[in-house]
Amino acid sequence: MFCTYCASNLLENAEICPNCGVRKFKVLNYCHNCGYEINPFQDMCTSCGIILRKSPKGTHPLAPALLTFLIPGVGQIINNQVGKGFLCLFIFIMISVYILNNLIIGFIIVGLPILIDAYLIGKKCYERKAVGKWEFF
Repeated sequence: MFCTYCASNLLENAEICPNCGVRKFKVLNYCHNCGYEINPFQDMCTSCGIILRKSPKGTHPLAPALLTFLIPGVGQIINNQVGKGFLCLFIFIMISVYILNNLIIGFIIVGLPILIDAYLIGKKCYERKAVGKWEFF
């Protein structure tokens, strides 16, 4: 086994690299199986073929979308975009209640784009892709 930060040899039961002090699998500069230099964004080592990343985990993208259907903006909050979620909720309330005086039309005009955004950003989060705090779609 090799350190994923400095590529030095490790014992199989080692928790921390004795050479650099980094915990196993915290940084992926080198393959833990063969020590080959890799790109930190690779999912598989091109030298030995071992899978470097675990399968996606976390909230399924349908959960934020369904919650956004019930209360617009909650899906963004679940996707760790808190400021954007509260802004979406505020905009939905202002447009549908105070301007249009109709929740159904307000949901069609404002709620659907918020719902689509919650699903697409949730999908990126589920696939462990980088998502900005104010990123849309």
